[in-house]
Amino acid sequence: MTKEKPLTMCWFGFFTPYATSIVHVPEQVISPNEISKGELIFIWDKFMKSDVLNDLLGTPVPWSPALIRGYSRDWKENEDSSYECELVKNEGGQCLGAVLLISRLKENHLNPLIESYKSRGYSLKKHDILIGDLMRRITAFLP
Repeated sequence: MTKEKPLTMCWFGFFTPYATSIVHVPEQVISPNEISKGELIFIWDKFMKSDVLNDLLGTPVPWSPALIRGYSRDWKENEDSSYECELVKNEGGQCLGAVLLISRLKENHLNPLIESYKSRGYSLKKHDILIGDLMRRITAFLP
């Protein structure tokens, strides 16, 4: 019998309305108490795939699906004809992402994630994020 690997959150497609967000079972359980009181950070791009995030941080981190309003994804074509996702301010927009429970991480584990977003022009800002039916003001990587 082979051990099943946990599924991850990912999105498919390039342009709205053809981009579809799909949410799967998280790798680690997050308790409601941790969501309402724990230290969280909102992510919204390629790091929503647990294998990519685990490789970057060097350790698994629990996450939960989340939604940010007032921003949306925009696709930018690179010189090599590949596409890159950007988060842009959009008054009526919304973007599905994830919140990471960073209170379970050591400080140095988060540094590669912070540097990756900073190198693309994003900084840490407080914003209201919807996690299930709970609205929390937490830190997010925003333009």
